[in-house]
Amino acid sequence: MPSATIIIPTLNEEDNIDPLLAKLSKISVNNCQLTILFVDDQSQDKTVPKIKHWQKKFSNISVLERKGPADLTQSVLAGVAHARSDYIVVMDADMSHPPDKIAALLQPLLAGTHDVAVGSRYISAGAIADWPARRRFLSWFGSLPARVLTDVKDPTSGFFACKKTCFDTIGANARGYKILLELLAGGLDKLRSTEIPITFTDRTLGKSKLSGKQLVQYLQRLVELGGGKLNTSVTTRFVFVGLSGAIIDALFFQFFLGKGWSISSSHITSFFIAAASNYFFNSIWSFKYCHDSLQSWLTKAIKYIYFGMIALTIRGGVLAVFINLFNIAPTLAIFPAIVMAALVNYFGAAFIVFPDNKTPGRLSSINWRILALATMAFMLLVRFLYSGTAELIPDEAYYWNYKQHLNLGYLDHPPMIAWLIWLSTGVFGDNEFGVRFFALLCGGMTLFFIFRLTALLFDKTSAYIALLFVSTLPFTVATGFLATTDALQTALWAACLYFLARLINTSRAGAWLGVGLCIGLGLLSKYTMALLAVAAGVWLCVNRTMRVWWRRPILYLAGIIALILFSPALYWNYQNGWSSFLFQTSRRLHQAEVFSTHYILLHLLILLSPVGVALLWHVFKNLNPLLQSKIKQLSLRAVYAGFFLSFTLVPLCVFVYFSLSHYPRFHWTAPIWLAAIPLMAYAFSPTSAIFSYRLMRPLMLYSMALLCLLYGGLLHFAALGLPVKIDTDVTDHYFWKQVAKEIHTVEQNIIAETGQRPIIIGLSKWSVASALRFYDADGQVGNITARNAIGRSATMYEQWSDLTAWQDHPVIFVTLDYNDLNSNAVKKHARQLQPVISQKIYRNNNKIRSLHYRTARHYTL
Repeated sequence: MPSATIIIPTLNEEDNIDPLLAKLSKISVNNCQLTILFVDDQSQDKTVPKIKHWQKKFSNISVLERKGPADLTQSVLAGVAHARSDYIVVMDADMSHPPDKIAALLQPLLAGTHDVAVGSRYISAGAIADWPARRRFLSWFGSLPARVLTDVKDPTSGFFACKKTCFDTIGANARGYKILLELLAGGLDKLRSTEIPITFTDRTLGKSKLSGKQLVQYLQRLVELGGGKLNTSVTTRFVFVGLSGAIIDALFFQFFLGKGWSISSSHITSFFIAAASNYFFNSIWSFKYCHDSLQSWLTKAIKYIYFGMIALTIRGGVLAVFINLFNIAPTLAIFPAIVMAALVNYFGAAFIVFPDNKTPGRLSSINWRILALATMAFMLLVRFLYSGTAELIPDEAYYWNYKQHLNLGYLDHPPMIAWLIWLSTGVFGDNEFGVRFFALLCGGMTLFFIFRLTALLFDKTSAYIALLFVSTLPFTVATGFLATTDALQTALWAACLYFLARLINTSRAGAWLGVGLCIGLGLLSKYTMALLAVAAGVWLCVNRTMRVWWRRPILYLAGIIALILFSPALYWNYQNGWSSFLFQTSRRLHQAEVFSTHYILLHLLILLSPVGVALLWHVFKNLNPLLQSKIKQLSLRAVYAGFFLSFTLVPLCVFVYFSLSHYPRFHWTAPIWLAAIPLMAYAFSPTSAIFSYRLMRPLMLYSMALLCLLYGGLLHFAALGLPVKIDTDVTDHYFWKQVAKEIHTVEQNIIAETGQRPIIIGLSKWSVASALRFYDADGQVGNITARNAIGRSATMYEQWSDLTAWQDHPVIFVTLDYNDLNSNAVKKHARQLQPVISQKIYRNNNKIRSLHYRTARHYTL
């Protein structure tokens, strides 16, 4: 008969021994023999005598008196070494864990379905009795970091059961009061775990042994389990070196500013001077034990430089926020920027630079999880910092103009983006952050659903790697930052894939309601969301086990929900002669025919990166063996394969067909790669162990590292400019704030001279007019319009502009292309044209773009 030992660590628990054993003596488990072993850490009260008194009555009760410093983990390990049973149950002596749940914990172990069963407070039906909300929240929040290292929701529980052999996964350095965390982290991806709901009750007798020292030890152990190094000596030395570096940094920053340098060049130069000093002293003092050769020293120096550049981009964002948004002097703003950079440098040093001696090909599951979370945190932070300091691109400004003319639909897009910008700017104001806020939320939503999708189809480690891909690959980065329709579509596309995947593993009909909601809102955001619905239909047709849904009313209810949500756009189109649908379909098909399929491949190389494309090709080429390693059932494997192929290839085929005769837009194919991310992540994960990625793994890591630097560098440039003087025409389509100031000055001069406000005509479809409107100095933008004023198509500006009111007013033509100002269309709609003016626009002594404009005394229709 199988046997289980209930191990109960004790330290001065005399008041709880009798009530606890009174309950435990009544517990029995079918087909399992129970013994009770107390492990006492030298109690100074009557704990041991009371246990020995019960031992005289019950032969299955014993006590082990342990010597040495009191430590819960070591007490349990001593009890495990002493036990002679197949299974171990661990619980506290303070009556906080319900003894009547012991049978439930042992049942999945005895059935052979799991290796570990955790008594959980944080799953459905689990609870904490008599704790105030604040204490409950702190307990839950404190367990969040531990969840990253495990696959359960309550990794800090002290009540669990497992096979005795599971304790072999615990390292020799294990200590503290969270032994379950040690066990689950050590056996990550090896142990099958489950959670049993329990109601945790606070102790009523005796005193808690939890102290501040143990909490610090818990945090330190979390860092060590995550692959980092953290101790008081190292931290103290690092802080001391950091403070000296901060002084050097601030002094040099002040010095360079005083010499007339720009903010960008001053803070970058002072940062690297301080970083060089910090690395020298950290390498020979703070982390001196980590060096074993000159090669090691140089390798760590390269890593330190990389993390210094990562910290620099975050520091630039902090500087931009304090200077540009809060109008704080640079000499003061540098200090919070220095602190933020120091924090990034410390965690980079503690986790990657000094303690890490592994190559990218040998990263463990925990290493992948930490790397993914760190990368995601960096990308979210830089997006947040720069979203309010980097200027809008013209596309974003155009959608802000939608918000100025709220409606149920627009010629070139559905209305959802206008409604969301209206909401976010209503809260944060008509500024860059207000416009982009919803895009930040959409980026977070995409991360959330891709994580849930990958965990549902594969496992948690693969889900974290999926976060790494989504955080860094270009096809999702722009949609997580820029306020465009792609941000909405990408988030809803990811959510819809998650709900569709739930139909595979759970067969819950309610998932169709989520599908209908996502498709309806997605269509209200961008019409190409319809391709996902088509792909879903193909998937249901090609898989025999999925065809049953065609006979279920819930599928058609989902369609009705999508149609109801999409009805505002349908109604607007009905009222406007279906103009938006025609604009997006027949107008594009009637464009000049040109073979452009090669652009699909070019876009793919940019959106996924070359290494990402290589990985994508590899996983689809080996789709069957890859899925076979996860799924043994042939029919289910076919459903999985159909899921990935349908939601990737069906939309792709539509775009490829279109490209045979028309030019595809760069961003059109972006969302279809979301369906491939879980598969790519699983193939890359240590949990699959199917393919050898000796070359691809490091290449992918290095490419993502470079992409992070590229994103941070571009945003730093957008907010603070370059540190060196470089004249370039690359940014002529960007930096409109300064252009708007120049045009406003011209406008005011004309008003002073003629007494009339001029009409300002941007000679593009919508970009010039939209940017000038958003950055107009006085907010009076009714006189700013697009090329519709010279008889050419200009999307919504054809409806937004009343040109008759500007007949015979002065006019200012603004363009990106110098030659536009000499066109016949300009000459036709203006009298008394003045010469073309071209000038360079500077910021921080650097040319950022060129401005071309031309004025005339009278505008004519």
